[in-house]
Amino acid sequence: MTWLDGGALAFFIFAWWFLSWLIDHSPWHRLTLSAGMKTQRREWMKRMASREIRLVDANIITGLQQATSFFASTALLAVGAGFALLTAADTIIGAFEESVVHLHIDRASFYMKTGVLMALYAYAFFKFGWAYRLFNYSAVMLAATPEAGQPGAEDAAKDVAEMNIAAASQFTHGLRAFFLAIAILAWFVTWWTFVIATLVIFLSLANRQFGSRARHIAQLAHKRLGA
Repeated sequence: MTWLDGGALAFFIFAWWFLSWLIDHSPWHRLTLSAGMKTQRREWMKRMASREIRLVDANIITGLQQATSFFASTALLAVGAGFALLTAADTIIGAFEESVVHLHIDRASFYMKTGVLMALYAYAFFKFGWAYRLFNYSAVMLAATPEAGQPGAEDAAKDVAEMNIAAASQFTHGLRAFFLAIAILAWFVTWWTFVIATLVIFLSLANRQFGSRARHIAQLAHKRLGA
C-alpha cells in the first residue's frame, strides 16, 4: 500500500458520501428519480386505502421482498467469495504477474483490498436484510389498514407508504454499494484505475437520478399528482 492507494481510498469514501448526500439530502433531492418514486409510493397507498380488495397491493410488496431477498443472498455469497479470494491469493497474484500487463501485486495490499471489498458487500447485505424486514413490516401494516371508508384508513395508508419508502431507501443504499464495488475491483490493478472507475460510477449513478429518461417520467408523474 502506498500513499496514492490511501488517497484513492479516501477519494472513494468521499465520493460515496457525496453521492448519498446529493441524492438523499441535498437541496436538489426533489429533482431526483428517488423523490419522484416516493410520490408514486404515497399515491399507491392512497389508492390502496380506497380499495376493498387489496390482493394486488399485497402481491406487489411480496415481489419487492423477493427481489430484496435475492440481492441479500447475492451479497452474502459475495462475502464468501471474498474468503475464496484470500485462500487463492498466490494463484491470483501469479496470474496478474504473468498476464499481458505484468502487474506486480504486494500480498499485504491484495489482502487489504480484498478486505475492503468484503466489507462493502457485508454493508450491502445488512442494507438488503433490513430492507427485507421493512417490506415485511409494510405488508403487515397494509393488512392492518382499515377497510375502505372506515375511520383511520387514510392515515394508516400514509404510515404504510412511509414504511415502504424507508424499505426502498435501504434497498437503494445496498444496491449503490453493489455498483461501487466495481470500483474496488479496479483497485486491484492500480490506484489510478480505482479513481477513474469511482468517477465513472459516480457520474453514472448521478445521471440515473438527475438526467435519465426514468427520472423524467417519474418527475412528470410527480407533477401530474400536484406534488
